Amino acid sequence: MRTRAGVTLLETLVALVILGLVVTASFQLYGTALHSAADAREWTTATAYAQEGMELAKLDLAGMLAREEEELEGGFRRQVEVRPAGGALSQVTVTVVFPDGGRFQVRRLMAAGP
Repeated sequence: MRTRAGVTLLETLVALVILGLVVTASFQLYGTALHSAADAREWTTATAYAQEGMELAKLDLAGMLAREEEELEGGFRRQVEVRPAGGALSQVTVTVVFPDGGRFQVRRLMAAGP
């Protein structure tokens, strides 16, 4: 019986192709994870700005009527609108505009008086 002493060229090529596929897949997974993390960070920032706008409206409901659109850090913009909703209620709408132009909006009914 004769034993083989080395690795053939075909076996080496197959091993390199498999290794290349594994490396490519791991890079794609890493890129997707980075993109997802950036999206999550952007949404977290937008919701924090919207919550902050809602809290400002709670503190000063009458003063929010004349408030202009605000420029925020990271290229975000925020607009807070207060409209009468009937009786002693007001509808507060906080719109946060993403740097890429997307919008996130939160609406809430609040008591108009103290």
